[in-house]
Amino acid sequence: MKRTEKEEIKRDRAKAVKNSGRGLKKGDASLHKFLVDYKHNEKTFTLTLKAWAKMRKDAFNANYKYPCISVVFGENSETKVAIIDWDVFQDLIEGSEYQALVKTEDLRKDI
Repeated sequence: MKRTEKEEIKRDRAKAVKNSGRGLKKGDASLHKFLVDYKHNEKTFTLTLKAWAKMRKDAFNANYKYPCISVVFGENSETKVAIIDWDVFQDLIEGSEYQALVKTEDLRKDI
């Protein structure tokens, strides 16, 4: 069964934004330094440059550093992805086990 936005917010342990989208405050929830906008789609999701620019502006105006769009696919909400800025992604993996693994693989290619 498809989860509601409220259930997704609870599942993510995020804090709901009151009257999201209707007043001065935009986005559906805040999670750490992210303003999160939840989207539920059956099969596809399209993001335009204009929509992403608006999300970035809303996040900045809400005193959050980073915008995030959470896309939940499927009738049973079985697949969930997050859309974030590339620079934020790079910061998140910096110094991580993943980055160390990639560097090791890159060194092997040079040999």
